[in-house]
Amino acid sequence: MKKRICLVLALSLLLAFSALGQKQGGTLNGPVITTAFVENFNPFTQDANRNPARGFMYDVLVVYNVRQNTVDYRLATSLEYSDDLLSITYHLREGVKWSDGEDFTADDVVFSYKLGQSYPALDVMGLFQGDTPKLTGVEKVDDYTVRFTLSQVDTTVEWFIPSHHIVAEHIWKDVEDPATFENLNPVGTGPLTQVEKFNQQQITVCRNPEYWEEGKPYIDCVRLRQYQGNDQVQAALIRGEIDWGSNFIPDIEKTYAAKDPENHKFWYPAASPVAIHLNTTKQPFSDLAFRQAFSVALDRDEIVDLATYGYASVNPHITGLGDFYEKWYNDEINEQYDWLNEFDPDKAIEILDEAGYKDVDGDGFRENPDGTPIEFGIMVVNGWTDWVQSVQMVTEYLKEIGIRAKTKTVEWGQYVNNWKNQDFDAGMLWGTAGVSPYRFYEEHLHSRHRGSIAIYQANHGFNSPETDALIESYAKTADLEEQRKIVDQMQILMAENLPIIPIFSNPVWYQYSTKRFVGWPTEEDPFINPNFYDAGERVIMINNISQK
Repeated sequence: MKKRICLVLALSLLLAFSALGQKQGGTLNGPVITTAFVENFNPFTQDANRNPARGFMYDVLVVYNVRQNTVDYRLATSLEYSDDLLSITYHLREGVKWSDGEDFTADDVVFSYKLGQSYPALDVMGLFQGDTPKLTGVEKVDDYTVRFTLSQVDTTVEWFIPSHHIVAEHIWKDVEDPATFENLNPVGTGPLTQVEKFNQQQITVCRNPEYWEEGKPYIDCVRLRQYQGNDQVQAALIRGEIDWGSNFIPDIEKTYAAKDPENHKFWYPAASPVAIHLNTTKQPFSDLAFRQAFSVALDRDEIVDLATYGYASVNPHITGLGDFYEKWYNDEINEQYDWLNEFDPDKAIEILDEAGYKDVDGDGFRENPDGTPIEFGIMVVNGWTDWVQSVQMVTEYLKEIGIRAKTKTVEWGQYVNNWKNQDFDAGMLWGTAGVSPYRFYEEHLHSRHRGSIAIYQANHGFNSPETDALIESYAKTADLEEQRKIVDQMQILMAENLPIIPIFSNPVWYQYSTKRFVGWPTEEDPFINPNFYDAGERVIMINNISQK
């Protein structure tokens, strides 16, 4: 049996934290951009990210801590695969109670997942629904053990299982329609379950009297305030109305940090990789030499400095992986292929000349080797100012090597449809930042995603049975070293074929104030990804914050 032991949250560590003298009490204030709060604490609804339901009220089985490359066990204490990799068994934490004092047991877990079987609207991760469900069943082994049966060998399923929320069977078993249930009196296992105040502009939720982590949370309450946009959030941060923000703020050094250098802080770690995706079914993108010249023509450092205020992170390697995935870098691979990521317009010109791209008519722009003109648009969403400027800069770099390209701004709906229908020449798009680079490569390279409605699953046209087989092999093993070797091959495949041109990594937008509270994740202490919109990450954050 391949068993994963509990890595964090041992009782001894909790007691050690208390010994450091964290103050108890206080109400933490945070922003939510929305028109108005809706009184609904159902963790399965789409609005649950805008209220305290996910993470604060309802804890999760495990948190995949991507900053530390660890698994933080919470309602579960360990998990193990069967020898044939067709089932996963979770061992649950004993002694956990629901906020109304009832015991938390395996019955609650089995009940909650079976809700996803019975109500497709609740199965947001597609564990049981769709053409290719990930699971075929869930069963109670004993009061604190649950087993999930997989539809096929797929060791990535464990990443999705904790995203399904666990609710109290003794409350929800009598709910007529769980998909529309407003859950106005929530009973949860999370650190903050008691709704003290609600109106359309503000939600205050306070500590769970039965919370399982001794001494936590250190704070008494979280107050979420409603704002209309980033400008209002910025003003509220400066005035000290809120203690953290998760929004883009232009020139933040001057507009926020300089207002109170001692307390106004921000940290923008690398997150999802961003690239120019090329439609390899069209000329000239069907030619690898053209794609290589396209890449070396770009000054990525300048794009980051000018278009993103320096907040994004240059992707240092051509494999598509940014610093979010730095633990997966392979130095030998990068040494071999990094030339494709370096700004070298002379090299770009040399490549194009050798490949037969000449300026036949003398207008300053090259034609294809067959004499046909080269002109294409690079698609980007209208209003995404940093991305629009990035694309504008890309077209200028291409102009310097004799390639005519233009910025094609489109509205969001058209952007989505164009990706789905493969109706584009080139376009700027993000990739997934998750537990492993597998998801990034799988969504970009596997043929199953051609025509997908999920736009980050690009349709650049580069697919093959060999690529599919390589990607699928990752999910057929639970051996981390073997998975790393497979990811290495994916990096080589991306570098050698260049269906996308990596540009930078989007940052995690995260501002915080140390005037009233401490214990925030920082660049010096990156104990968790600073994302207040992810249930698992924000429960780790909130449990580390205390009064100054």
